[in-house]
Amino acid sequence: MFYPFLNKENPDHLDSSVLLNALPRQVLFYYYQRAVRITNDVYFTLQQVSLDDSALSDMARVWLNLIDDQLEAESDLQSFVNNPYLKTIGPYYYPETNTRFYFCKEPADPQNVLTAFDLELLENLSRPVILNRELQQYSKTRKGKKSTQELIRELDMSILALQEIEQINRHTNYLRKLLEQRYAIVEQENLAPSEPDEIPDKPVKDSEERRLDNLIPFSRARSLRKKQEQEGNRYNYDVKVYFIRYREYEKACERYKRLLENWSACHQALYDRCYNDIDEAEAKMRKALSVLDLYNKVLEKSAVHSDYQDVMTLEMFRYFLETGRASDLQECMNLYEEEKHWHEIKASQERIENTIYFLQSSSEQGLLASEALDLLLRGQQGQ
Repeated sequence: MFYPFLNKENPDHLDSSVLLNALPRQVLFYYYQRAVRITNDVYFTLQQVSLDDSALSDMARVWLNLIDDQLEAESDLQSFVNNPYLKTIGPYYYPETNTRFYFCKEPADPQNVLTAFDLELLENLSRPVILNRELQQYSKTRKGKKSTQELIRELDMSILALQEIEQINRHTNYLRKLLEQRYAIVEQENLAPSEPDEIPDKPVKDSEERRLDNLIPFSRARSLRKKQEQEGNRYNYDVKVYFIRYREYEKACERYKRLLENWSACHQALYDRCYNDIDEAEAKMRKALSVLDLYNKVLEKSAVHSDYQDVMTLEMFRYFLETGRASDLQECMNLYEEEKHWHEIKASQERIENTIYFLQSSSEQGLLASEALDLLLRGQQGQ
């Protein structure tokens, strides 16, 4: 849901940094009705940090309480560590957010890991917009002929407004994603937890019996028997692994059934939590749009044409005024267009020079190849 803001594919693995710096409610806020994965290494890190006297130990104990006590995964994790036949166990259900927990051994690709930095980025996007008082006061000023210093201040205010608008746009995009996800949950008619999905594949034994003809040489018959024994051993091994993994699947089904028994109360609490999130997000959206309207009015009142209202262009205008190259906005626009024109000519010249160089290089290589071919043909004719 929030992956575009993080430039990540599917950050469903929780890094130790995020667990040691944020409470479960902060992290799981982004995993309503989704799955999260925690590796053995991350779990061991939580255990080690929980024994320290550091500032992070309290947070580690909070997460261990959730994993060991609320999810009741402690004993399973202890056996999981020493079991070479299991790669993943789960799901373990957390009904407050309808989140499924999986525990795995293999480290995840960085694109699939949520870090403390990622969470901080999302938290910043979530924070309510704070009205810039300087822009608010400036929006009350009237239009009129302005001195150079007043024009510079107008450009400063326009630049500031554009920067604030960019932040608000990111904030409102985040809120739209959040509202979209929460409404998708509350609008489901039959909201229910997902069934266990880690179903192991049952091994299949080769039913064809190989017959050894009496006329087959003894050496070949012995190799065939050896091959059959190897296949039988592999099948027995696969059956053993299957039963171990299927037992984990059965335990997941038992957890799923226990959750369904209390789901009526759980799903109502989830609905209430979603509606509360919706109310807060819509309040933030209203405030953001109100502030956005004020900042847009600052730009509308500016004497700078809308075609030039971007940060880089306005900074150039300010440079022209501060250095005395221009005394009003019209001169700024003229200088800007002139420099833009010369930049385009320079870029065009560079493209032409690069093309000529490429053609010359290609011609030289073609000439050398032609000369080499002529020498080769002459040598063959001489023979």
